[in-house]
Amino acid sequence: MITIITILCPVDFSTGSDEAVVYAESLATLHGASVHLLHVVSPTILSFGSTINTSALVDSAKKEAITQFSELKTRLKHPSVIAGTEVRVGDVFDEIKSVIKTIGADLLVMGTHGRHGLDRWFMGSTTEKLLRHSPIPMITISAGQRKRHDTRPFQRIVVTTDFSDGTSEALSFAFSVAQENQSKVTLLHVINDAAFELSASYRDEVFTGIQKQLEDLVPAHARHWCEVETRIETGLPYREILNILRAEQVGLLVMNIHRKGMLDRALIGSTAEKVVRGARCPVLLIPSPKKKFTKATPGIEKRMAA
Repeated sequence: MITIITILCPVDFSTGSDEAVVYAESLATLHGASVHLLHVVSPTILSFGSTINTSALVDSAKKEAITQFSELKTRLKHPSVIAGTEVRVGDVFDEIKSVIKTIGADLLVMGTHGRHGLDRWFMGSTTEKLLRHSPIPMITISAGQRKRHDTRPFQRIVVTTDFSDGTSEALSFAFSVAQENQSKVTLLHVINDAAFELSASYRDEVFTGIQKQLEDLVPAHARHWCEVETRIETGLPYREILNILRAEQVGLLVMNIHRKGMLDRALIGSTAEKVVRGARCPVLLIPSPKKKFTKATPGIEKRMAA
């Protein structure tokens, strides 16, 4: 069983990050967790194209953030789950990683787009880095998802797998969430049709083998408390995943992020990043175990082993 105790939610007070806060609040309420809100003031962004004193801008931005935090909390249904708000100055990515370690966060929840003209900067520079380097599981929220938040956000969970390292961690998280929410879980494998030109007889053999692999991934006891199905599709993986998300009422997509040296950038760029950009449901990304660091506060790594 995976326990979520502390959720870190970075915000920039845009619509996307506001929705991430609402989602984090919902998760915290369901799991008895607390939420730590973080806003990072970036002097680089503030000073871009400006001759105004950067120190004055930073001080002004920090005061504005404190005011906006207060306003944000008044709009929440359960403000008591907000354990703390924090304003830091520095590089957004570096400060998020620092706070993850400081507070012993178990889960990172953040929007995929920043405010105004910073959408490309936020996704390209911060979220993309965290896709590759977050030491803890990360849920991304795109704008327009607030209407989907309800008392049972995980009725349908889809877990994508290519049977790589990290699959077991993704499944552990998915089935733990499913157990608490009596969710339906779909294990999905997409065969890349660009590399899959086989005779009909051998094609059937491959499908049968993959089907068995998927079935073997299902914990023996899981079918007692949730509905589980396995599914095989062919096509470009990110397109097939997005097609399923658009056509079906999926509450959560779970993907593991694995790294293979120089293939890392190509992998992220071709699959996970494109899915995150196009998904209209929350996406839970599970990092490679080798990329996690030891935290001062007992976190999800120890709980997963329990």
